[in-house]
Amino acid sequence: MNARLVQAAIQPMREIQERPPDRLDKRVATIVILLIACGLFVARTSPTPYLWIAMASVVMLSYVYTVSKREGLRALWVNLAVVVFTLGVAESYFWSQEPLERTMEYSEEFFVADDVLGYKPAADRPIHHRSYGGDQLLYDVTYTLDDQGMRIASPLTGEQEAINPCIAFFGDSFTFGEGMSDEQTMPYQVWKRLGPRYHTANFAFLGYGPHQMLAALEQGLVESQGHCRPSHIVYQAIPTHVSRAAGLEAWDHHGPRYAWQSDGRVLQQGYFDDLHPSTPLQWLRVAHWQLPARVRTSLEASALYRTLLNSHRPVTPQDVALFAAIVGTAKQVASRNYPGVTFQVLFWDYDDDAEVGEQVQSQLQARSVIVHPISTILPGFPAQRARYEISPYDRHPNVQAHARIADFVVQHLALPSR
Repeated sequence: MNARLVQAAIQPMREIQERPPDRLDKRVATIVILLIACGLFVARTSPTPYLWIAMASVVMLSYVYTVSKREGLRALWVNLAVVVFTLGVAESYFWSQEPLERTMEYSEEFFVADDVLGYKPAADRPIHHRSYGGDQLLYDVTYTLDDQGMRIASPLTGEQEAINPCIAFFGDSFTFGEGMSDEQTMPYQVWKRLGPRYHTANFAFLGYGPHQMLAALEQGLVESQGHCRPSHIVYQAIPTHVSRAAGLEAWDHHGPRYAWQSDGRVLQQGYFDDLHPSTPLQWLRVAHWQLPARVRTSLEASALYRTLLNSHRPVTPQDVALFAAIVGTAKQVASRNYPGVTFQVLFWDYDDDAEVGEQVQSQLQARSVIVHPISTILPGFPAQRARYEISPYDRHPNVQAHARIADFVVQHLALPSR
């Protein structure tokens, strides 16, 4: 075959392939529009909306690349497509690394700002909380909050509260009783076992740490808001309270910040958000909390964004020491304000945080704080931790765990000193 004839046949085909199309192909455009529309529609209900948005964007950018004539614009579109594709892959990866999907619904605004504790529950209302694991309803419960925003821990009111000995409970969602009805929570069950001669007060809330406990004691909230002069204080802690006390968690951006003094004490030094950000992730958090609530909620639907927002450095022995100092100071403040009060800690000694857990217990014991590991309360814990959790989707304590811990508090912490 003549080589010149072959070259003459190939050249027009090459020019067609290299030349951007001169007019819009309606059929291809229709398919592209449908693909983009489907992607955006699925994104509205998908647990990974930004993955679908990324896929739709890549389709759109790829098509714009094929119909663009100018080489500069074609380079721009293809590079944008590569960037968006990479973000989509990252979104998919970080979503796959997160715990099993759990979605939550609250009946109304639940969290309100507070200048002492950083944030607190809304006051004097019932909050309906519904939680799903995938398509499965995990629970549908109501939290009853009193006029100070505290979850009710006994039905006693008025003069009985002022007369009866009081057991004050501090902690986070474990003590607050996330996923439990009012009477299923550990503080309420303690009251039910002790009878009406005791008053129980639940100062815990979702995401709290020991710094909220110390601030509440120092600022007199135990009496002014809880109507409680405690004979007993029970603080329930988990290993991640160490990072919370160090100000490493994104949600507690305005929490009370405690820092070391030259004499070895810890004192409140304003709030976590008083510190000037020094890393890109800290700047991201500052910018995040300046955004309108609706924008924050939309961004937090991204697994990649959530990962960046909640990322922080690993905790250090210095963080553990600060945590223990805050708890030890809380004990000192309680003893000074309420002579004869007993102060004890229930500690969830998970095996996946064993090193931090051992440091916590050692540091607290060095400060003469009595610590009761949960492994000595719940049979089989932590190896059989699933027995005491609501669901694989929700690792909060279940009814059985709340009941067993309440039994322990009554038998070992309250009754001996009655």
